[in-house]
Order: sequence, then C-alpha cells, then structure tokens
Amino acid sequence: MTLQARPPRPSQISLAVWNQAIDELIQNWRAEEAIPRIRTVLKNMPRHLSSYFRLLQAIWLLRRWDEGQDWALRLLRADPCNELAWGVLANGAEQRGNLAEARRYWQRAFENAPYNQQIRAGMVRTSPGKVDPLQLTPAAFATLCRMDGRWERAVELYTPLQQEHPRQTDLQSALLESLWRAGRQEEALSLAARLVHREPNLLIGWLVSAQVGDETDQALAQAPLAALDADGEYMAVRFGADLAPSRAASIGISSEEVAWMHG
Repeated sequence: MTLQARPPRPSQISLAVWNQAIDELIQNWRAEEAIPRIRTVLKNMPRHLSSYFRLLQAIWLLRRWDEGQDWALRLLRADPCNELAWGVLANGAEQRGNLAEARRYWQRAFENAPYNQQIRAGMVRTSPGKVDPLQLTPAAFATLCRMDGRWERAVELYTPLQQEHPRQTDLQSALLESLWRAGRQEEALSLAARLVHREPNLLIGWLVSAQVGDETDQALAQAPLAALDADGEYMAVRFGADLAPSRAASIGISSEEVAWMHG
C-alpha cells in the first residue's frame, strides 16, 4: 500500500500585512493583480467586509461593472450606507443602458455621500436636463448632520424618513447609528434587534448590540462581528477607531503567495 502525499499546509500571515500589500496594488492602479489576492482572503473569510470593499475598489478601477454587481449587493446587506457599492450598481445599470435604474442607484449613493464628486457626476449624467440633480434631499441633509456628529438632529430627520420608506435599510441603519451615538441606548438596542433579525449580516446592528447590550446581547454579537470584520478594520473606518474592537487576525496563504509577498 502506498501512502498518499498530504497537500502542503498553508502558511499563516497577518491579515493586516496582507491587506496592506493589496492596498498598495490598488493605489498603484494594479487592480488586476489585487483581485486574486483579495480572493485569497475571501477563501479564508467568506463574509469579510473589507475584502468586499477592496474588490469593489479594484472593479471600479477596471470598470468591470457586471463583475461587481453581486459583491456590491453582498456589501449592502451588511452596510446599506456604503456609497461605493451603490456606485458600482449605478455604473452597471448605466452600462446596460438602463438610465432610470442607474438614476435610482446614484440617488441612493448621493444620499449617503453628498459631497463625493464621482457620485455627483453620475447624478448629473443620468438626470433629465431641466432637473437640478444635486439639490439636497431630506435623506442627504440627514447624512450631512450624521457626518457632522449632530446626532439628535439626525434622529429627528431619519425618523420620519424610515417610516415613509420602511424597505430602505440604509435609512434604518443610519437612524440606528444616530440613536446609538445620541445616547438613546434603549431605542437603539430595540431597533438593532429588529434589524439583525431581518438581516443577519447587518454590521451596525451587531455593533450596537455589542456596545450597549447586556451580556447575552454582547455574546450573541461576537460571532457575526468576527465573521464580518475579523480585525475590526471595517468598523474603524466606518464608525471610528475608538469604537472598533482591536483583534489580531491571520489567514492561510500558499507557498506561491508567500513567494509573492517576499519577492
């Protein structure tokens, strides 16, 4: 009887170090090289939000909009306020010639990032000629209040908006963050519980549960938070480094990838 050779065990590398190498590729417009390295992280961590975001950054540079549709939707399930994901969907709709759909997606992107120049250009590009596409909507104004840390004012603005548009999870997620930051913990925790029941991958819902919930809430939040954001990088960028858990994380890479890192 012959013994079968075991496949080589992957080497372990710090997730932060690996992602820094990916970021350098993206910053140097080497998106084609970045994509397989991002997919390596996703093999280890299939729900890793920072990898979804990096993949969409690479797709944006390559303008491969159809390739980005599924990843954009995955990211929006976890972070419905992510303007990059809305922008990828909008560009995909434009590429298909569906300007009405593109306009709707650009509108959602604009309402979550009113000052982003590429989003503003998309709004202008897909709007009827006589309409002012950059007029602030109530949702866009609420976002500006949230960006400025005017949390109580943001709550006042988001509350009727999410009641008027109950299916728009970006409005509900923004309201949840505003309630939490305004110190209205009981209301925030109640809304967080409802939202994660509806969407188990909603990052802000689990973050609020971990921050202001009781021991049971905190325990239940740990597994989804670790799956979505293993080292807290995404939360640090979106919500502030002081609120993100600092965790070391590593991934397994092949011998070829080890050689690439040290090449």
